[in-house]
Amino acid sequence: MKYIQLALGLMRQRWLFNLIVIIEIASLLILTNTMYSTVRSKQMIYEPYKDILRENGVVVDAASLDFMECSNEEISPFLQVYPDKKSVISFLENRLTGDVKIHCSDSLTFWKQIGPLSVMYRDKGNTLTYYLLEPNVLSKMCLPLSCGRYPKEKRNDNGEIEIVVSGGTDASLNNVYDTPAGKMRVVGILTDSTYKPVNSEIDRNNIDPGIDRDSIFNFVLPFDSQTNLGGPFAIAAKDIFPENSDGYNIMANSVWFVSYGDNISEKDFAANTEYLNTVGTVQYGQTLNTMAQETERQINDIYYRMMPIIITAVIIVLSGLIGSAAIGALRQTRTFCIFFLCGCRKKDSLYIIGAETAITIIIASALAATGIAVMRIMNFEYLIGLSFGFGNILLSVLVVAILFTLSMIIPFGMLRSASPVLSIKEN
Repeated sequence: MKYIQLALGLMRQRWLFNLIVIIEIASLLILTNTMYSTVRSKQMIYEPYKDILRENGVVVDAASLDFMECSNEEISPFLQVYPDKKSVISFLENRLTGDVKIHCSDSLTFWKQIGPLSVMYRDKGNTLTYYLLEPNVLSKMCLPLSCGRYPKEKRNDNGEIEIVVSGGTDASLNNVYDTPAGKMRVVGILTDSTYKPVNSEIDRNNIDPGIDRDSIFNFVLPFDSQTNLGGPFAIAAKDIFPENSDGYNIMANSVWFVSYGDNISEKDFAANTEYLNTVGTVQYGQTLNTMAQETERQINDIYYRMMPIIITAVIIVLSGLIGSAAIGALRQTRTFCIFFLCGCRKKDSLYIIGAETAITIIIASALAATGIAVMRIMNFEYLIGLSFGFGNILLSVLVVAILFTLSMIIPFGMLRSASPVLSIKEN
């Protein structure tokens, strides 16, 4: 406690300089956390689909099938009564050359308003849209949860289907609903600001389709229950609902990641892609691999854009913090020497300077935490795509530890080499 009191006394003597250093440290912490949160937000979207995008294949937009529009005579029979996209997928997996696998999610809708309901303005009281994900995708989902966990890929021990719901619903954790598909239990609730899984929606508003390549981010749309007017959703495992769909419909979504297998030749690759263009739309010259490359490029671009700013901020902050500690040690050398002659040890002087630096960093950290809290209140998570989590705490601790350690090097050397008697004579 005595070190803190002495450190506060030293800080009051040059309060303006310390205030500037505090603001600089707080700005650095906000910048580093913003970069980390932006990258994390992108990586958690990419992770569930990373392995699929590393396969040989293409992305097909089959939205035209929803309107029963297809000139391919082999596909037309599946569209005569309603768009039976599941049968189309089974047909294509057998029709195309190679070890073909079509990855897509399903959408489930109930005929009556049942289960968790929307409380949002546009569709208040309506049933949610259910996105049914493949097990290999669901097991890698890492969108932040406000509570609970992600659902199992099979029914639980009570025979219940487990679901995760977004914000904007009347559901609470562990609510159980009796539906035509069976009992459903809410095992997790997503944070208010999140993303919808890949399904039927594509956003190319900010790209030139003839020049820019698609990334996974064009197929995963943001959702915020505080900003959007409607559209809450639930996530569950694919193929867990009974085939007898009395009381509900299950339809394959329109974004298909079509894998051709590892041993496909260039000729067969081209033939498969040409055939798929008669079923839906394949962006010219784009493949699963180009999507993976573009996704990773956009993630890396975050580092390239922000790293120079952060490096500059680190240099400025370190210069100020080290300078503050060094000036404090230099100006108080005579005082520390008197302390030493009165029985204090040199390390006690170092503790005083350390306490001063620690107080500066603690105040700056509290200011940075307040700034991040304001960013969350102002919905920056949705506006610029951020994901704050436990990793931000670890990053902040690491940055603070580095700043503290480096700032103590010069004062340590000065006090260690100082001679109390000579210092008093010189002053």
